[in-house]
Amino acid sequence: MRLLKFSVVIVLALIAVAAASLLAPKPAEAAITYHKWLNTTYEGYDPFYQANVVAYKTSTTAELVARVDNNAGSEISIDFGRLELSWTTTLVEATERPSTIAAGKYGLFRWQFTMPDTTTASNLLMHSYKVTVQYDVAGGVSDQQWTRTGTNLVVYTEDQAICRDLVNQWNINLTYPIWGYECQRAMTEASYYYNKADDEYSSGNFDAAKEDYETAVEKQVEAIKKDAGAALTPESAQTLEGTGGTRGVGFLLGGIGILVVGLGFVVWALRREQII
Repeated sequence: MRLLKFSVVIVLALIAVAAASLLAPKPAEAAITYHKWLNTTYEGYDPFYQANVVAYKTSTTAELVARVDNNAGSEISIDFGRLELSWTTTLVEATERPSTIAAGKYGLFRWQFTMPDTTTASNLLMHSYKVTVQYDVAGGVSDQQWTRTGTNLVVYTEDQAICRDLVNQWNINLTYPIWGYECQRAMTEASYYYNKADDEYSSGNFDAAKEDYETAVEKQVEAIKKDAGAALTPESAQTLEGTGGTRGVGFLLGGIGILVVGLGFVVWALRREQII
């Protein structure tokens, strides 16, 4: 019996300790809850790297913003906000940052730097980066750090940047529906150059890819203009749909049918007038 009572006391004591730990105030915390690259040359999937990338062209200004939330009940003071880049040992200090962040509030940090040339940071691989924010808790611990990392930062050459712009233009032009047979044939030729450029880009031959992307978009635009021009001519009915002018034949038969019905109505009206 005594053993049972002792066991019950131990269990109750453990429960009390656990409850006390849950109710005890938590130490102040901060976290980098969000970061975003701004004014990128390109952001999205790149077939050369076979990954989603954040890309800036050489010599352009890269800009990163991050949000730090103070999730506890004490104010924190900021020691620094630093950005590490894999191609250099030089740390980039935040150009804008708060000196303190009140409890339950957030602060924004901003970094800016010029993208190097490809002899310093190769365009043939993705680069990593790391954001570090160090802070002190008012009346508490000091030199606490939170970090955020990424591995998809890319340096683009001029040719790569042009290629991405041409691909975007191609995709925009695809929203235009092309009906004419001759125009579809022209689009087939444009598609040949586009697919060729895709293969060249994926293999790292950016100069050749740029030339073929340019040719593809030029021929695509020519096809669109040719299609639009054909729609305004008598021959357009014969080239619509690209399958022997089936839509054009339909238009022609429909026109003949309307003409026959109209003549029939005129004859009926004349005969009716003679009868009356």
